[in-house]
Amino acid sequence: MKAEIELQRSDLWRGFGLWNFYFLAKIALYWADFIGFDVFYNLLLAAFLLLPVKFKKLHITRGLFALPAAIALLYYDSWLPPFSRLLEQPDILKFSNAYMLELALRFINWQLLGIGFIFIVVYLFLTQWLRMTAWTLLALLLAVLPSVPGVPRLLWADTANTVTQRLNIVTDNPQAASLQGSDLNSLLNEELERFYTAEQSRMTEFALPLADAAPFDVLLLNICSLAWTDLEVSQLTQHPLFAKMDIIFDNFNSATSYSGPAVLRLMRASCGQTAHEALYQPADRQCHLFDNLKQFGFTGNAALNHTGEFEGFIDELSLAGFASPPMIPSNIKPKLKAFDGSPIWGDYDALKLWWTDRLQQNTSSAALLYNTISLHDGNREATLDGGSRSSPYAKRAKTLLDDLDAFMDVLAASDRQVMVVFVPEHGAALEGDRMQIPGMREIPTSDITHVPVGVRFIGTQAIAPETTLQISTPTSYLALSELISRVIKRDVFDQPQVEWRTLISDLPETQAISENSGTVMMNYQGVPYLRLGERDWVKYAR
Repeated sequence: MKAEIELQRSDLWRGFGLWNFYFLAKIALYWADFIGFDVFYNLLLAAFLLLPVKFKKLHITRGLFALPAAIALLYYDSWLPPFSRLLEQPDILKFSNAYMLELALRFINWQLLGIGFIFIVVYLFLTQWLRMTAWTLLALLLAVLPSVPGVPRLLWADTANTVTQRLNIVTDNPQAASLQGSDLNSLLNEELERFYTAEQSRMTEFALPLADAAPFDVLLLNICSLAWTDLEVSQLTQHPLFAKMDIIFDNFNSATSYSGPAVLRLMRASCGQTAHEALYQPADRQCHLFDNLKQFGFTGNAALNHTGEFEGFIDELSLAGFASPPMIPSNIKPKLKAFDGSPIWGDYDALKLWWTDRLQQNTSSAALLYNTISLHDGNREATLDGGSRSSPYAKRAKTLLDDLDAFMDVLAASDRQVMVVFVPEHGAALEGDRMQIPGMREIPTSDITHVPVGVRFIGTQAIAPETTLQISTPTSYLALSELISRVIKRDVFDQPQVEWRTLISDLPETQAISENSGTVMMNYQGVPYLRLGERDWVKYAR
């Protein structure tokens, strides 16, 4: 009788079985910083799978029901964008087949697959002698304990420690470094709220210029997919274009990693930084950079080297305040084919077309937003037969910089005075990291939002600075708006002498906080933190 009872108990408590591998693999990935680990949902799944059932068919049925939940939970624990973000971007379906295949291959981590194969062999070998369910429960316990208040974190399970060591970060505030769980989450939420509250009161004051001030043009070169890290990877940091800049912002934060929000932030540069959701709400007219320029006689327009159809970019321009449609050089031959198959025209060709049109206009001052996607991920070189071939990023980046440099020579050869502002939207994420594959920009990390911003004055009476002036303080769009305001007020182009360092002194500083829809990146005490949706903050693992 006793033997029968023991047999019945063993039939009821079947253990995890093959699910051992699922949990052990997830915990290993979690400790290696490749994924997160939601304690509640993972324990709930484990409890569901351990619940004793009498009949084998019911046990098998339970496993089948658990499979989609386990897959969804793995996706939830990963750093991939939530399904809601995918539903918000139906234009992804317009990607070309070649680009879709390229993206799919990037998700394959061959080294991780090799480690996984070794893990499977070791697991199958150990199952001959060990009750793996017991070891799985122990691993779950070690993963769960650090989240229990008052329980010290284990060194091998401490994601924060591994990230800090990897980034060689020294935390200035030991008290903040010791915070964890709900305390740290509240602290970071309060810090973010303080930042946005303080930004609401900041605004550029556009004062009247000097009497008989010289008219000039403002040209904003808004470049998709170019960050400092991309220049370094492509070995283009020493391109002649940058040497000819009068001012370089070394520590400029684009505050987002997507084109639409980047354009909105640039066009609202005259006010402090807002949360992502506020970009799609009406803003004070004083926040709109081109509206401020309009009162000084500037005629504002936009020009693109692409169709502007992807993700409704032209609609974003309307929201940014452009009443008339942008200039699109559709009558000339395209140089590239975009990731969605649409044409992309050469940057020199597009800008030269605008410049020819601008010289024919009877306007004293023009302000242009020029947006280029020549460097966007997945673009290919257009061929004579209407097809396309691969075009590496470094090659396209050099062509872009060469084109812009050549166009500035055209400006310099004219009798016009132009303030050229080179301001990328965001980076290309060429290398990726533990949380994002190359080319993925859902999380606006500093590698993506730390962009090279430069200013060049063409046609000034004063002698240009002997060397390029470097601005190393943390800045963002408000600093650009303030600089343009000072150039207007001080009539820089018509002065025989300009105190260049005075012109750039004390420009507004902005803390490097970046945000996309449902994603926030913020540095606190030198450590990067990430918040996805309504989930708690986590330290970012590169």
